[in-house]
Amino acid sequence: MLDTPPDLRFDTLLAAAATLSANQPVVMLNLLRYRAQAAYDDPAAQPPRTGQQAYQAYIDAFMQYNDPAAFTIVFHGAAQAQLAGLPGEQWDAVALVEYRNLGVFRRWVESDVYTRHVAPIRRAALADWRLLLLTRPGAPATPAATDTGYRRGLMAQETIY
Repeated sequence: MLDTPPDLRFDTLLAAAATLSANQPVVMLNLLRYRAQAAYDDPAAQPPRTGQQAYQAYIDAFMQYNDPAAFTIVFHGAAQAQLAGLPGEQWDAVALVEYRNLGVFRRWVESDVYTRHVAPIRRAALADWRLLLLTRPGAPATPAATDTGYRRGLMAQETIY
C-alpha cells in the first residue's frame, strides 16, 4: 500500500487532449482503495472518518461543484472479487463517470476549487487509486447520441470554475 496515492498526471492528460476530438465523450474508470481512516493534511480541520466516509464527502463535493448536465455517473459500486490481477492488488470500489468531453474533465481538475478544496478530500480518503481515460470505439462527437439513460443531472447551465 502506498503512503501517498498517485496523483493526476497532467502531462498525460494534455497528451490525451491533443489526440481526442473536442466534442468526443470520455469515460473515466476509477479503481479505488480506501484508507482505514482518512488521512487529512490538517486532521483538526475535519471530523474523524473512515476512508470510505471521506470518499463520500469527495463525491458530495464533486456533485456540488459540477454541472450535472456535463457528466453521468454510469456506475459506482463495491468491488466484490478480483478475478484477475496482480497478487495482493485489491480494490474496494469502482466508478465509471462519463463526461461530455475531455475539456469538461480538464476544467474541473485544473480548477482552483478542485485543487485546493476537493482533491485533498480524495487524497485523504484513498490509500490507492487508478484513473483510466476511456473512449468508445467509433463514438459520435455529440453527447446526445451517446446518452445511455443512466443517472444524469438536472441542471442544464454551464458551470464556470
